[in-house]
Formats: sequence, C-alpha cells, structure tokens
Amino acid sequence: MNPLIKIAGTATSLGGVALANKVLSATWTKITGNQPPENNPDEDERWRDIILWSLITGLVGTIIKVAVTRAQYQLEAKSGDKTTDQAEI
Repeated sequence: MNPLIKIAGTATSLGGVALANKVLSATWTKITGNQPPENNPDEDERWRDIILWSLITGLVGTIIKVAVTRAQYQLEAKSGDKTTDQAEI
C-alpha cells in the first residue's frame, strides 16, 4: 500500500476518533446532565454509566477505524496499485 495513503488513513482515523469523542462527550453531558466517566472513576460514578460509556465509545471508534480502512483500500484500488496488504482469497 502506498505509504502516503497509510499516513493519511492513520491521521484521518485519529482525527475522526478524537472528534467523535468530543461529540459523544457533549451528547452524554446533554442527555445525562453529568460528565462522561473518567479514566479513574471515583465511587460516585455508577457501573452502569461506566460500562455504557465504554461500549458506546468503543463501538463508535471501531466503526470509524473500519470505515477509514475500507476507504484506504478503495483509494488504493482506484490508484491502480495492486500491492495491497490484504490477503488474496
């Protein structure tokens, strides 16, 4: 795979996840009236909130990473370079 496409994909993925985290944090605060659970939860935070926040952020982050990876391979296919990292089936 073209190194520039790899670098652009990594940067896009990191930026997308960071932006999504900010949007999710604002949405969480608006809906619940509380800040999202922190990395070091204190005893005041409920396990339900901690688990729900972890599931939501993990799911959204994974969706973004998969979408960026697919876009990378589509871009690579359009550029005509046949040396992709995907295993041939």
